[in-house]
Amino acid sequence: MKTLAVVMMILPLSALAAEGQATHCQRADAVRIIEVVYPQGTELPCQVTYSKQGQTKVLWRASNEAGYCEQKAAEFAEKQRSWGWRCVPVSAAGPKPDTAEQPAG
Repeated sequence: MKTLAVVMMILPLSALAAEGQATHCQRADAVRIIEVVYPQGTELPCQVTYSKQGQTKVLWRASNEAGYCEQKAAEFAEKQRSWGWRCVPVSAAGPKPDTAEQPAG
């Protein structure tokens, strides 16, 4: 079942390349965003960014291997789920969920 979810998140690459893809992960009030970014608006080059607590880091980049960023992002989202995060795909082109974290109360 996990494999199917990963495959579903990767396809279709051509549609994702135009708008990017993002996964919104949340546990209590904490939010994480995993995003595939296409700096040139095409499938390659690409990078996977991870945002938490107002900071964004690039985790992976690819210039030659189509699908690499999408696969790494899907695998990382699955790892987040295994740690107890609720992760759902969102459109990277649309409005982004609030990424600010609120202190636990």
